[in-house]
Amino acid sequence: MPKKSVLLTGATGLLGTQILRKLILQGHKVFAVKRAGSNSNINSELVTWISYDSYSQNLFDKVSQKIDIVIHAAALVSYLQKDKEKIFSVNQDWTLKIANDALLAKVDQFIFISSVSALGKNGVNNIVKEDTNFSEQSFITNYGKSKREAELKLKEMSEYGLPLLILNPSVIIGPANKYQSSAQLFGYISDNKPFFTKGIINYVDARDVAEIILNCVDDGIVNQQYVVSASYISYEKFFNAIAKELKKRPPFIPVPKSLVVFGAIIENLLSKIRSKPPTLSLETAKMAGSSIIYDSSKLKRELNFSFRELHDSIEWTAAEMQKNGEL
Repeated sequence: MPKKSVLLTGATGLLGTQILRKLILQGHKVFAVKRAGSNSNINSELVTWISYDSYSQNLFDKVSQKIDIVIHAAALVSYLQKDKEKIFSVNQDWTLKIANDALLAKVDQFIFISSVSALGKNGVNNIVKEDTNFSEQSFITNYGKSKREAELKLKEMSEYGLPLLILNPSVIIGPANKYQSSAQLFGYISDNKPFFTKGIINYVDARDVAEIILNCVDDGIVNQQYVVSASYISYEKFFNAIAKELKKRPPFIPVPKSLVVFGAIIENLLSKIRSKPPTLSLETAKMAGSSIIYDSSKLKRELNFSFRELHDSIEWTAAEMQKNGEL
């Protein structure tokens, strides 16, 4: 398989780090994009780091050779209303800027890491697939809206030649700063928090997502969209599994969704008085108690892929975070 030149955004994030490592292992030349001031402990002669401080920059102007593939994994994940404008600026506007530059650069593949948050919620028996109808009446976060709007516009660009592949991962499990992404859930258990909500969590191992991306690179897959989710489990069982691995007491007080939403309303009012961000946003509260299942059967069938078991993901994440002093 000929080695490719790859532009990777979000290269210092939870998922981006795993993608970068796999690209290096396969011998691809990587132009890894990071925010000015952010750091990475990954160094390789195959990696050229590109810092940016403005979303208006053309990243291709900073590259010394033709780019074959763009993997756009950068995103802003926030459920705070005050971040709405920035969420759309990063997840929609910047995505389309990079895609337009990629189209002009005639790349072979543009891989957009979206989210299951962008998908419809009206699946039969609460099962959501790539083609599930989207209803404007369904609750969707600003993060989900930004990803959905980006998807729709990217699909329009694909009609003009953008070689597009969209991946919609569920909650990505992997090591990171305890205040970052899903690693917050491990921090929550590490801090002996007592509460848990009803409902289920759909999850996928960061290493699996990275492996799927590399498989798609190898096979040159375009004009496709895949839900990327290993399985689902109740929050109670999920927290119990993490607590067992960390040798901590699991959360033991169930909180109904109505109480979570009420608490978020009070917390948001108090946050305005304190002039500090709320610890629980209204969007996060409204997501509590979800019973939606995201179906990866298309990916499993077409890519012949098998996902890791949850206990493997939890064991790996806990060990890496403990090694890095995060737990």
